[in-house]
Amino acid sequence: MRAKVKVAVLVAMAAAAGGPVVAQDYPSGDIRYILHVKPGGATDVMARRLADGLQKTLGVNVIVENRDGGSGARQMAQLTRAKPDGQTVGAVTGSHLGMFQQSGTFNVDSVAWACNLVLDPYLLAVRPESGIDSLADLVDKAQAEPGGLSIAGFGEASGGQVAWQMFVESAKLGDGAINWVPYSSVGDAVVATLGGHNDVVIAYTGLVQQHVQAGTLKVIGVMSEERLPKFPDSPTYEEAGYPVDTRWQQFRGIIMPPEVPVEIQDQFCGAAEEIMQMPEMVKYIEDSDLVPGFMGHEDFTAFARAQEEATKTWTAKLGVAGN
Repeated sequence: MRAKVKVAVLVAMAAAAGGPVVAQDYPSGDIRYILHVKPGGATDVMARRLADGLQKTLGVNVIVENRDGGSGARQMAQLTRAKPDGQTVGAVTGSHLGMFQQSGTFNVDSVAWACNLVLDPYLLAVRPESGIDSLADLVDKAQAEPGGLSIAGFGEASGGQVAWQMFVESAKLGDGAINWVPYSSVGDAVVATLGGHNDVVIAYTGLVQQHVQAGTLKVIGVMSEERLPKFPDSPTYEEAGYPVDTRWQQFRGIIMPPEVPVEIQDQFCGAAEEIMQMPEMVKYIEDSDLVPGFMGHEDFTAFARAQEEATKTWTAKLGVAGN
């Protein structure tokens, strides 16, 4: 059944404040859902599942558009120019925060942080024939062959690269001990590692599970407080002797153009939260070892600001901090 709300934003008050004037039923038509990644990755898969549910709940078409490039900069350029009416929304992950630091064009205040949906712990995986059976093996090999190994991940200064750098620091590996190779999606990074182009990949459960089951990848460590249900034999970093801040996890949420009224953000995210609680989505979340982590506008905005400060610290250590 179509869920609509009469968004009553007083015209006089909005005009006086210099903000957008909105007085309409929401949604008023098709919704564009712009992603910053290529098709096939974890963010893309979840977004399309969410879009299917939103179409039924909101009663309008939700059109998923992949606008990868620049670690999210291409998506942001389109999203921030869209009308602040809630008819255009975007996917957001921790990788945006690294892009903000590099671009000098966008920052946390460039968008409305509508809601977060889930959290997704990072993990490290290798090919079984790599000769690397544990995190300790990886560290030993990197120390024996400085610069001889490579790790595949998404983008530069991304959430994944920051997560990797946390491990590097905990393992006391020097800069350049293992070369970071950026890809335009985590899915591409996984494929490259499967093809033998890289020695290790930093990814998520949803993108490696089928390869682990097929025996073509092995998870050697997970960046979480507890072992992941899908990989009960794979230790946490801390169990392996490399403690890190496990609060740093990939997050997947919704952003909107700046100045979208909070009433519209709440309407969209209320529908999204309802979908995330449906049995088929709960099963998908469990199967992917995702962590439910819904946050509304206020909490998600505060979360994003805190993550931005952490990102500034780590991107500076990486030597890729921007303006």
